[in-house]
Amino acid sequence: MTIRKAVLADAPAIAQVHVRSWQTTYRGHLPDSFLDSLSADSRTPIWERDIPSGNVWVALADDEVVGFAYAGPARDPDATSELYAIYLLASAQGTGLAHPLAVSALEGLTDTVLWVLAGNHRARRFYERLGFVLDGSTRQETIGSAVIEEVRYRRP
Repeated sequence: MTIRKAVLADAPAIAQVHVRSWQTTYRGHLPDSFLDSLSADSRTPIWERDIPSGNVWVALADDEVVGFAYAGPARDPDATSELYAIYLLASAQGTGLAHPLAVSALEGLTDTVLWVLAGNHRARRFYERLGFVLDGSTRQETIGSAVIEEVRYRRP
């Protein structure tokens, strides 16, 4: 298994992982109709735009992208950096790939925050093992027809 910085040619594979992981991870949290409507084709241009930022990382198994992580400047004014996303295909979860993938994306970042679905207990335990702690901030977002609660974690 390999972890490396993403290149532009990885955009379609990252989009595929993004969609497939949302469809498995958020089933039961978000409406099925919303999850079923997700398309890698519509997400590929987003990744083609974001990969050149230089802080998108991919995890490969047998030369296939099975996960990605993305970090950069914080969107919240009270933090310096943010882990925007880390997703792995269901087949790659529990293999030990997530930790080095996250460490690669977080390297050199300070005062980092991330937002996670309040009910995503598996992800929350993972972030806590990385040294993130709840900072008390919450928000509600509407995704599809669902209003979800997110909590914010911070790592100094």
